[in-house]
Amino acid sequence: VAANYFDSIFAMNRIISAIKAKAKNYNVRIGGVIANRSKDTDQIQRFNDKTGMQTVAHFPDLDVIRRSRLKKSTLFEMEYSPELEAVQNEYLRLAAMLYAGCDPIEAVSMQDRDIFDLLGFD
Repeated sequence: VAANYFDSIFAMNRIISAIKAKAKNYNVRIGGVIANRSKDTDQIQRFNDKTGMQTVAHFPDLDVIRRSRLKKSTLFEMEYSPELEAVQNEYLRLAAMLYAGCDPIEAVSMQDRDIFDLLGFD
């Protein structure tokens, strides 16, 4: 799970490295990235293009998600709105994909300097 900004993507890169290391001894794999709390996914996509990662779901920074947390309620307990329905459908689509199983992604993490060059600021 990553947001569309540098620090989050930098952490995702470290997680890719950790999962690849654990996969040598344990049955773990990378299923993809969930873009979370992000209107856009352009930075995540740039990272994906370089590493072989794939976005499997996108949850924009919507007020309905914030309200559900404040109400200590799941998104499926909230009062209907078109915005809420779109988020619910994305969660259900992601859940169905994960339940059915997906092929592991053969992502390759980047060197820290390369991430700065790819996503860093001028």
